[in-house]
Amino acid sequence: MNIYKLGFYNVLRRRNKAVLISLLSAVTICIFVIIFTLYFSSNKAVDIVSDRMGADIIILPNNADKDAKELMYSGSPVMGFMDKSVLDEIPKENISQYSAQFFLRTLTQYGCCTFPVSYRVLGIDYDSDFLVKPWLEKNHITSLGEKEVILGVNVMPDEEGSIEIMDQVFELAGTLMPTETALDDTIIMNINDSIWLADVFFDADAGDYFLKQKPEELISAVMIKVKDGADVEKVVMDIKKSKIDAQVISLSQQKMEVKETIANVSEILMIFAGSTFLITLIALFGIFNVMASQREKEMGYLRAMGYKKSELTFMYTIEVLTIIVLGGVVGSLMGISLSGYMYDMVNKIVLMPQGAFTLADRLLPGLLGIMLSIVIGVLVSIIPVVKINKNEPKDVFTSGGVR
Repeated sequence: MNIYKLGFYNVLRRRNKAVLISLLSAVTICIFVIIFTLYFSSNKAVDIVSDRMGADIIILPNNADKDAKELMYSGSPVMGFMDKSVLDEIPKENISQYSAQFFLRTLTQYGCCTFPVSYRVLGIDYDSDFLVKPWLEKNHITSLGEKEVILGVNVMPDEEGSIEIMDQVFELAGTLMPTETALDDTIIMNINDSIWLADVFFDADAGDYFLKQKPEELISAVMIKVKDGADVEKVVMDIKKSKIDAQVISLSQQKMEVKETIANVSEILMIFAGSTFLITLIALFGIFNVMASQREKEMGYLRAMGYKKSELTFMYTIEVLTIIVLGGVVGSLMGISLSGYMYDMVNKIVLMPQGAFTLADRLLPGLLGIMLSIVIGVLVSIIPVVKINKNEPKDVFTSGGVR
């Protein structure tokens, strides 16, 4: 019989054992894929946080609906307002750039808009902005004029390529490619236009929904970048000493805390992955070692029938790889499917930045899982192969019987 067919025939002949071993392999690879998906995603989160927050310091209203860490993770604009006089009160000595932002949200009432859902409106000072502008430049958007908007990928314009808010038509300056951040659901416009819209809402007796003061007196956030070599924490203290009535937050400190948290999570995941791999390897070594002992006489008979040691080695390796790799493929598919649920659970414990978990992030660990199953199959077949090849044909005829 062909050595390939003989190997697969032996797997089918011992199908019950093969199924149980495949299940062990599947569970192990599934755990591996989930752990490494979370590991890659958590490390990707560090890069996302660093790229997302190009500012060193952020000034937020005391009534902001998000803290700085949540802002970094989600990329979502803060809803809240403070007096724009804070811009004049900021000590400028060690600051290289600063830019104000103004946030609104479209409504489904008051005849606001043609949108069936509510979207964020982000007003930026295009000339001074250094946070949103890089996203725009990546999409080849180099200007943002009066009554123009840039739409996140999930915000659909009308058939004429424009949008209408409070009876005002805004022309489309561009659409962002997917960012996997809150910008995907955001309408970006000139800060003066966003203040004008807030004025319209205010005059339409909807002002209490947004504001307690006239919009032109307010801003939602100030992003600050310090000069090269300046001590961020000292600049924060200088701003606080000016007695600004707002939150002054060091994003550098926030980023450091994020990195430490993610590093701790990654370390735990890797220890668990290594332990799982070692335990499984030991278990499979034991299982296949016992199975090889039970097949010594069978292999001796095959030798007596003319099969070479190299052929029996190849046959047994095919058997082991078929069982282990089949489990690996099943485990990888299970891991790809379940990693989304596990990510949601981890996200409830340790908030992860939006965009850190995509389908592509799951596929790579899935492929690695299949490759790992091949490695495991080769490793666990080494000792059994040595054992089953030690018998010579003469040993079979002196001991008799095949198990």
